[in-house]
Amino acid sequence: MASFKFVHCADLHLGSRFEGITSKNSEQGRTMTESVFESFGRIADLASREADLMVISGDIFDERFETPQVRYRFAEALGKAKVPCFICLGNHDHVQSWTESIPYPANVHVFGKDPESVVVDIRGSNVEVVGRSFPDIHSKENPTSGIRGKDGMFSIAVIHGSMDSSEDSDYAPCRLSDTVNKGIDYWAMGHIHIRQVMSEYPHVVYPGNIQGRNRREKGEKGAYLVAVTDNRVSELRFVPTQSIIWKDEEFDITGKDMTNLMDEIGQRVGRGCMVRIILNGHGHLDAPLRLGTEGIIAQIESATGSTVSEMVLRTFPVADREAVSNGRDLSAMIVRASDDISKMSREELVDLICKTKTSSGFRYVVEWFTDDELRTMVRDAETLLLEKLTEASR
Repeated sequence: MASFKFVHCADLHLGSRFEGITSKNSEQGRTMTESVFESFGRIADLASREADLMVISGDIFDERFETPQVRYRFAEALGKAKVPCFICLGNHDHVQSWTESIPYPANVHVFGKDPESVVVDIRGSNVEVVGRSFPDIHSKENPTSGIRGKDGMFSIAVIHGSMDSSEDSDYAPCRLSDTVNKGIDYWAMGHIHIRQVMSEYPHVVYPGNIQGRNRREKGEKGAYLVAVTDNRVSELRFVPTQSIIWKDEEFDITGKDMTNLMDEIGQRVGRGCMVRIILNGHGHLDAPLRLGTEGIIAQIESATGSTVSEMVLRTFPVADREAVSNGRDLSAMIVRASDDISKMSREELVDLICKTKTSSGFRYVVEWFTDDELRTMVRDAETLLLEKLTEASR
């Protein structure tokens, strides 16, 4: 019966250029690009210190960014891990350029397109790692097909694909029911950038990507350190390795002046973050904020050492929004309509936004927005209309 530890990570996307950030701030773009390498370096160190093997479930690179330098740095980090490393390819690294000129070190095994089994001896006990890769970026084949574990040993399957109930594309689709009765104890999944444990015994696990690359990829990122005792998963520990955390922070301006607001922001926004700041509430700060946020953003970045990716204003100049909504004038109608629209389902809201002939032409863009973003659009529209009414009445 095997007792050992292994590291499971996926979706490294080494070499990503963060083009949206780089176009605005080249230095920040370089910092973000380097953060992905730093995160994987910590994962390799973790494997070297605490694990007996490592599995990487695809998307090591983005195909257009797999330069010789990027591949060399990855190969170098794998060598420093010093433990057997098993890799399946994903939809972003299926090309595998520079294979001949920059080979991986001897401790690395890359699975081919057909299911393959490798047995590793760990302190006298056999452990099986089985996996497969797809050479096609648009593969529709079930990645669990042909995967089966050997009897009498702990078996790990390393695959890249879209499991049902997960949020992503239909690349390499499979169902959770496909993972049972196949002799696999741990399905090391990749492709979904959200960390999630979809099943236990057998374990079906997405570790998420190793470094958030935009505000949709919030929170801690890293790898799982999995402990196996007597051929059974005994501990599943997430180890954060990211250099930069993307997060949202909300603040209420009600009853505050600029000093109060800055003090609160400084206390809650940690270092090493890409933070989206959302300001709510009503009060005197609404007017100066509407004139421009560049100054306050610069102050926040200087005080915290973090980067403000965006500042969203959901503030109001009026003292009592509820009182306005209870009135009988046009302002009241706008507030009540905004409340009614905000209560709509996502589908109803998208239908409403795309109701006109012009807006229906970019429905695919609207559907890309998150629920929070759609409702922010509604509130922003309300704020704009109320501002225009206030200006017109002066």
